[in-house]
Amino acid sequence: MVWLHGTPYQMGFQHGTLLHEEMQEATAMLQTNPLFKIMRGAAEDAGLESIALDNSYPEMVEECQGMVDAVANPDFGMFECLLVNFGDVAVEFLMDGIPEIEDIVPGCSQMVLSGSATADGRLYHGRILDWSKVDFVIQHPVVFVRSPDGGIPHAFIGFPGNLSSYQGINDAGLAIASNEVTPRDNSVHDRKGRSHVQMLVKMLTTAHSIEEARTIAQTANHMTLETVVVSDGNVGRGEVFEMAPAHVGIRHQQDGVVFATNHFLAPETESLDEDPCGDSTALRYQRLSQLLLPDGTESLYGTIDPEILVKKVMRDRVNPVTGVESPPTTFDDGQSLATNGALYEVVFDPQARRFWVAAGATPVPDQTFAGFSLDELLGKAGSSIPADIP
Repeated sequence: MVWLHGTPYQMGFQHGTLLHEEMQEATAMLQTNPLFKIMRGAAEDAGLESIALDNSYPEMVEECQGMVDAVANPDFGMFECLLVNFGDVAVEFLMDGIPEIEDIVPGCSQMVLSGSATADGRLYHGRILDWSKVDFVIQHPVVFVRSPDGGIPHAFIGFPGNLSSYQGINDAGLAIASNEVTPRDNSVHDRKGRSHVQMLVKMLTTAHSIEEARTIAQTANHMTLETVVVSDGNVGRGEVFEMAPAHVGIRHQQDGVVFATNHFLAPETESLDEDPCGDSTALRYQRLSQLLLPDGTESLYGTIDPEILVKKVMRDRVNPVTGVESPPTTFDDGQSLATNGALYEVVFDPQARRFWVAAGATPVPDQTFAGFSLDELLGKAGSSIPADIP
């Protein structure tokens, strides 16, 4: 658990100071891990440092500078900080022609349920972050509690050196997370625009409602393809933003349900990603349909609460086509929701500003989901921590 506050530079400096030992380990990993060495070299050859500097939010550049100054390691400069925190763009730009980089492309699942879909009518937002087995990330999960000057306090779940969030919750009652999407080809890329993981932090810092988050998505210039799922506990509604340089598609809840894996479905964007989509994203989407839709073959519709979401959905190891259940020790076979390389699993209750996190050891889905209250983390009187989900 790390608390950060102040200007972007101050938060970056605090981050690098409080996690100084871990950042030295991260620096060594970036220099020695074969996949990251390949990615770093390719990024240098492609001139991505100047692209990242030109297209990162100014506050992200400032926060990186604060971290670099605190880490004070000649092998960790602005290039390394931006490579990590502009990573969604870097991976998508570099993966063509470098097969090894495909191994570090995240593949994730999300689901938002509310109203008649849940046991109590409340909104719940589940998120599975799938990636390759990066030991440093697995061994060092961190909940960052951030109070930026002039911005909305928020928390996100990440790792040392992670300034651009993959999932988080803010004090205004929004939960937000991202899923990577593979482009049809390089023609859908743009050389100018925003990193979506950086954009997620922008939303957490400035958006008070799902409408404000949607405006950020619809008015930004996008460099690559990404899905961002936003849920608003204040109105009990979630939406899927499918973002690409040419178009932004919005998918709304139907019967209180919306979910996403790693392909586009909105009419505006469905032609921009790879076709056919990967087997894993198709299987996970099909399994979510079976479990969450009112007419699903194994429907849990109307029963969902945080415990059911964890135990019956996010730990599900069933291939929806064959019905075969993957062994419980499986990390990544691409066959089910729980066995696609899970590094973090999170359940959000954004109306109450509560969340539950599983992380730290594989298989992650089988770990206890530790309960957190954003109100309690921010020191608000009368707040209470929700019980863990075993």
